[in-house]
Amino acid sequence: MYKKRKTFIFGTTLAAVLVMTIAVYFFTQIRLGVQKDNLSNLSAFGTQLDAHFDEMNGKYFSVLKSCLEASRSGAYHSREEILDFFRDKQDIWQYRTAGIMDKNGGYVTIEGETGTLEDLSFQEKKAGYIDNDSMSIVNLGVGDELLYYASLEESIWDAAEIGGIFVTPAFDELEYLLALNVYTEEGYATIIDKEGNILLKPHYDYSMMITDNYLDSLEHSDLYGREPDEQLRNDMAASASGSLIFSWMGKRNYLVYMPVGRSSWYLLVTVPANVLETTTRSFRNFMIAALLVTVVLLLCFCTIYFTGRQHIIDKKNKEILAKEQISKKQLADALEEARQANRAKSIFLSNMSHDIRTPMNAIIGMTGIALSHIDRKEKVKDCLNKISTASAHLLSLINDVLDMSRIESGKLTLNSENFNLRELFHTLEGIIQPQIISSHFDFTVDMEELEHEDLIGDPLRFKQLFLNIVGNSIKFTDPGGKICVKVQEIPSGSEDTARYRFTFRDTGIGMSPEFLRRLFQPFERSDSPRASHAEGTGLGMAITKNITEMMQGSIRVESTEGEGTVFYIELPFKKGAPHPQQPLPDASKAGDAGTDTDYSNRCLLLVEDNELNLEIAKELISVTNVRIDTAVNGQEALEKVTASSPGYYSLVLMDIRMPVMGGYEASRKIRSIDRPDLRQLPIIAMTADAFTEDKQRALDAGMNGHIAKPIDLRELYNILGKYLS
Repeated sequence: MYKKRKTFIFGTTLAAVLVMTIAVYFFTQIRLGVQKDNLSNLSAFGTQLDAHFDEMNGKYFSVLKSCLEASRSGAYHSREEILDFFRDKQDIWQYRTAGIMDKNGGYVTIEGETGTLEDLSFQEKKAGYIDNDSMSIVNLGVGDELLYYASLEESIWDAAEIGGIFVTPAFDELEYLLALNVYTEEGYATIIDKEGNILLKPHYDYSMMITDNYLDSLEHSDLYGREPDEQLRNDMAASASGSLIFSWMGKRNYLVYMPVGRSSWYLLVTVPANVLETTTRSFRNFMIAALLVTVVLLLCFCTIYFTGRQHIIDKKNKEILAKEQISKKQLADALEEARQANRAKSIFLSNMSHDIRTPMNAIIGMTGIALSHIDRKEKVKDCLNKISTASAHLLSLINDVLDMSRIESGKLTLNSENFNLRELFHTLEGIIQPQIISSHFDFTVDMEELEHEDLIGDPLRFKQLFLNIVGNSIKFTDPGGKICVKVQEIPSGSEDTARYRFTFRDTGIGMSPEFLRRLFQPFERSDSPRASHAEGTGLGMAITKNITEMMQGSIRVESTEGEGTVFYIELPFKKGAPHPQQPLPDASKAGDAGTDTDYSNRCLLLVEDNELNLEIAKELISVTNVRIDTAVNGQEALEKVTASSPGYYSLVLMDIRMPVMGGYEASRKIRSIDRPDLRQLPIIAMTADAFTEDKQRALDAGMNGHIAKPIDLRELYNILGKYLS
């Protein structure tokens, strides 16, 4: 009996020791793991704070940069105008104050406060956080506030009087950045320099900081072993991030630190261990209670442990299975997207092949017919007219595809230029007038009394919208039908913006409800017999909708089969300055303008490296009797212009992509010659680079205008008339 009792006591004691050993071991491991996780999480939190600080810096540097750029452009001519700039931006950026500062430290704020800063080292030698060569962040006292400062260049007006401009953040913004409310205000963030001086701190007090130097305060740590201030000094000297645990007055604290941006400053995040180690304390209390239990409770504990472990394993297995199912679904979705992309690509290539081959077939076929009937003038003329029509259709197809491609890639841009809305409509009426007359349409344009006609926007893209919609009305309305366009100015809700509603109404064949749902999708065409015989790419309405939305407008459509269609487009334009209206030429006769003029007393230089294009251009221009000199590259053109007598050339038509020297470079060099006549010599780009940015590049190179290939006779003869008359 005694032996059994002894065995029981020994077993119980052994079990108790085993429980204690296991408890101590697990407590130690869990505590180390918790410390590691806490430091890792705190480091991630510190990285987020650093990102917020960098974001705040970028915000205020953007304000200073905007003011600097405006000053360089001459937008501001006095100190008060700069202060007005900052007053206007204060509600947007929410900074505490801003102002200007002279080179002696004297400053004035947007509120009218004045004063003088004694330490001006930041004007000569950038201190603290440096954004670039002209901006810096300066600390104004321990934990007080920041001043974002930018020096004015000497070339900027009044730079001798105004040394720089500055912005200071709101106190609550810095408090939000530094006060770690997520840790119940027991944690805090500070920013120090490499000497340990505290630059920024929360406004509430915390007992650890016995001096204004963080490293000096850290020297009083209670922990034995390597001094925490020594570790922090060494890591800061190496510009490295790190973490450590120190004790202050018997309380353990977690500390993580990292450099701030490209500066010599350091961000420190300190949180008491008791805030983070709630899990460890709970487990320690549990272990103390576990030492008092019996072997039975130990068995129960084991049972509970293994049951819980199995539950965790089952839960993880379910999570793994769920992730596998999600991955399979994602793979299936990706596969379906790839298949849809391949189908879309196949449909696109099929449509392109069909739509390109159709006009190409007409061009090739009519060319063959014309060659076989070369002695029959009327037959050849008929073939040439059909070739011209097919070529125009092919060019329209290419332009539509390129526009759609640029829209989908986000590269389509809008111009901003002055135009008169009434004059623009007069021009558009002239363009469609031949088709209106030939089909005897009842075409009207109703422009109510408009308050604002001089606008700023992109008239070329508006012309594209107009011709796409009216062109469809012409194609799908029987001869003698009605096509009406109505323009109304509607409230815009802004003083500098005018808004218009454009209503396009026709009595055409209309559209089915099914097709209306697909109307604005690329390559969509109606299945009606009339539509299947009409020329078109199916891209016009998709382009129209995208351009309308790019112009911050809206489009909607109503249609009934057999009755007609109505499009409603609303567009905003900036109000422009009034300019005298010029009488517009009759667009229907513009193509013949060159045949009625005589410029035999003028000479132009035609620069083109392609022999066939050169022959075409010479033939088209020769009807005006102008004398034509030619060059095959920009270098030859430069030499001929340089060697010419003043006023010899009245116009230069310049190709862009040429060997030896391109058109842009040749134009810039001509403009740089020290001759007044050459600085005024009209130079027109005549190139197949036809995008909006290509036209802008021509103007930037010193050219006066742009003609896109294939050459539009109306545009060519207008250019000749403008510069040779």
